[in-house]
This record gives sequence, C-alpha cells and structure tokens, in this order.
Amino acid sequence: MTGVPPHGFPVGVPGYQSLGWLGQGASGQVFKARQRSTGQWVAIKIPHPPAPGHSASSRRVQQRLHQETRVLALLQHPHVVRLIDKGMAAGGLLFAVLEFIPGQTLRDFLLHHGPLSLADTLVVMAQLLDALACLHAHHIVHRDLKPENIMVLSTGAALHAKLLDFGLASHRGEPLFAGGAEGTPAYCAPEQLRGECCVAATDLYAWALVFLECLSARPCLQGASFNEVLRQQLSPSAIVLPDMVMGHPLEPLLRRALHKDVHQRASDAARLQGELLQCLAPLRGAGQAPRVEVFALARGAWEGTAQLLTLDTVQAPVDAAASGGRALVILCVALHLYPAKNASVALSDLQEIRTQQMQWCANAVHGGQGQSAGVLGDCMLFHFEQGPSSAQNLHQAAVVALDLCTRVQRRSRMLEVQHGVRVDVSGGMHTVTLASCGDTSGRNLGANVALHLNHLAEPGTIVASRCAHHELAGSVRLEEYRSAARGHQDVHDAVFRLVADPPP
Repeated sequence: MTGVPPHGFPVGVPGYQSLGWLGQGASGQVFKARQRSTGQWVAIKIPHPPAPGHSASSRRVQQRLHQETRVLALLQHPHVVRLIDKGMAAGGLLFAVLEFIPGQTLRDFLLHHGPLSLADTLVVMAQLLDALACLHAHHIVHRDLKPENIMVLSTGAALHAKLLDFGLASHRGEPLFAGGAEGTPAYCAPEQLRGECCVAATDLYAWALVFLECLSARPCLQGASFNEVLRQQLSPSAIVLPDMVMGHPLEPLLRRALHKDVHQRASDAARLQGELLQCLAPLRGAGQAPRVEVFALARGAWEGTAQLLTLDTVQAPVDAAASGGRALVILCVALHLYPAKNASVALSDLQEIRTQQMQWCANAVHGGQGQSAGVLGDCMLFHFEQGPSSAQNLHQAAVVALDLCTRVQRRSRMLEVQHGVRVDVSGGMHTVTLASCGDTSGRNLGANVALHLNHLAEPGTIVASRCAHHELAGSVRLEEYRSAARGHQDVHDAVFRLVADPPP
C-alpha cells in the first residue's frame, strides 16, 4: 500500500491544488483540494497506484471508483455526498472529485462525543432514510452502510448527516464485482453475507444496526473473532434490542427492519421514515424534540455560495464572460409556511423556522447545480446554465424542482410532528436568451416572468412558460395549467404544469 504523501497527491491531478491528506482505505486515498477554476474546496479520491504483479487488483479498484462516480451522477440529494468531477491522473489512474464535507464520520463522532440522545438519533436516522429512499427510487442499493461511511456535521442547532462511499453500490441489480459476499460483516444483512442479491431491505437492515449504535456508541454486533460476528448475523435468532427502546414505538419499527428473513423485513425507506417521524411526537410534547435542522455545512459554508441575497441586482453566474447569446434558465421557488391545524406557534418561532427552511431549500437546489440569483420575500431565484444547452439546463431545473416538491412533502410531515408547522413550495420556470454577458435587463425581465409564473402556481405545483415547455417537450411530462384557486389567468400565453413520473 502506498504510504501517506507528506505534501500532496501521489500522482498528478490536473486542475486541482492539494491542501492536505484526509485519509485512506484499502482501495485508495482521499485528499482535500482546491479546484483551480472555481476556488471551491473539494475532496479527491485517488486509487493506490498499481503494485507490480497486481494488475487484476488494480483493475478492480478502478472499476469500483468508476461504478461509484456513475452511481453518484444519478443522485442529487442533500444527505448524499455530491459528485463534482472525474478525470484521469498521471499514470492512467481514475480520480473522483467530491464535495468537501467539514465534519466527522459518525464513527469518530460517537467516539469523541459518546451516545446520541434519542431525539438526535431520530433526526439523523430520518435524514439517512430520506437518502436511502432517494437511492432506492433510482434502483440503487448502497451495500456498505456503516458509521465510517456517514459524515456528521454539527450546525450548532442540529446534526446533519451525509452518506458517503458508493464503491460497493449496485444499480438495477447489476452483477457484483466478484463472487461471494462484500461489505462489512458487522453491518451486513444475512442475504448479503451469503452472496445473494442485495435489495432495498438489505440497506434497511444496516440502517437499523447503525440506529442502535447511535444510542450506545458501540457496535451492536461484536465478537472475539470474525467468525463469531458471522455466526451472529447468520443465526435465525433476532438481534437483541437495548432496554431503552423496549416498549417504545421504536421497538416494532426496529424489529421489522432487523428481521433476518429479507422477505419479512421492512423494505420501504420512505414509509419507514414516516413511521420514525411519528416517534418524535411524544418528544415534542415533552419539549425534548431537537430544533429544526438547518441545511448548512458549517460556519462560513454559506459565504459566497448559499447565502440568501436581495433582489436589488440579479447576480451574474461565475462564468458570465461566456454568457453572451446563451440561454439563461430561471427557476423561482416560493416557500409556503403555516401552522398545522389546532397548532399554536409563536410568530418569532415561525419566522425562525421560515428562515431555516429557505436555507434548506436553497441548498437542495444548489446540490442540483442551481446558482443563487436573489430572494424577494418568500421567493428564491436560481439560475441554471452549467449544461451545454438550454434544453439540458431546463431539464436539470425541472428535475430539481420536482424532486424538491417531493422532499418538501416529507419534510412537512417532520415539521408538523416536531413544531406544529406545515410547509410547501411552488415554482415557476422560464428561459431567456441574453444579448451579452452584461445584459442585466434580460436577466431582470426573465426574473419577473419567473416570479409571475410562480404567482400563478398553487402550493405543490411547478409551472413553466410556453418557451420553456417547447424545449422541455419529450424530456419532462407537462400539461396545460389553469389555477383553480384564482379562477383565471391574466396572461396571454399558455402556462404548463410539470408532472412527476409515477414511482416505479
């Protein structure tokens, strides 16, 4: 195995400046770096250079990294590490560029801070279920969920989790890299240890073991030897639950997730998340519920990237010098926040929750390649122009907007249980062609159209202009839209509603 480099990358990585070594595993090393073109901090994953006579092993490591980048390219989720780039380093080594997460692994967090409270555990594990629901909707099984592959960030108000390391992930049940079992035995479901096909329920088994570990800061399954751990996993005996969950609503939930028979085990992450959030209700009633999560990586992470701005001037994108004559896609997202039925919420608390949820929404859009353009009241504007064409930018904006609507629905259930507050979003999409990189009138006109479209959209609805509909036709489902709440539309052009594809 290659030793730890004292200064920088062990091989040449074009376009990135090494800022230090972060860690290494059996397959490679991870470095903190700065992307020269944007200045942002990133994490770069580089396989170990091949040792003489180990070409087959090297190909396997390269294949895993290629698989990881291919899977991550399908995912845009605030609780999944984001893929930024990939390329070829000196010597023909593939490298992956991932977002830099300034936190600790869950393993280190538990080691340094001890067990999590039940309330914090529920929040962190609900976030991971949200991420798993996204994976499973894309027919992806992680296959290596464990504390070492979960990053935890403390925002000061709450904990935030990010799922890492998709090197063992399978997509649509594709063949595994080698015969037999792969993964970490202490977190592997019985079917995975037997080398059988891994499914969504396989991840949920590992999720439940991590849940129990959060409560004790110790692995649930321990043994004097590797074979002892295997024996416990493959035994038909049920996993022993700690006393603190016995008789609690969590007990049946965890037993279903830890069932040794994959056919009787919980397999729907989204449904399990809904049940988990209900377990927060007693804590909320007793005043023990954690504060609403703020989606922010760390103090200073918002600076220059996700900070909320005013609409005094609509910002130009980073690559504005190349914007002349190019189409600009503008997405307007509005947040709708109101107390749930029979709930009593102080105005100051409602305002704080509103600010936090707007930050969360903004970061979710940033994760889908949207760039902040400004904020006007409850409306946030974003630009999409990183793709090679207007149609592709529109498609990306549409996918992000529809995904945001789905996730906000789940988030609303969490907020209602925790704080007696419901939340929803609406949105409007438009595209304009800029005459030059300094065409502020074109930007502002496009922003006004997107704001007006959002005004027509009812909560939970994303609408698009006719020109956006023309370019989206064939790639996203749309239907002509008339707002029932307003009775008529005072526009001369047709407006179209984005329609989400039914779940597979």
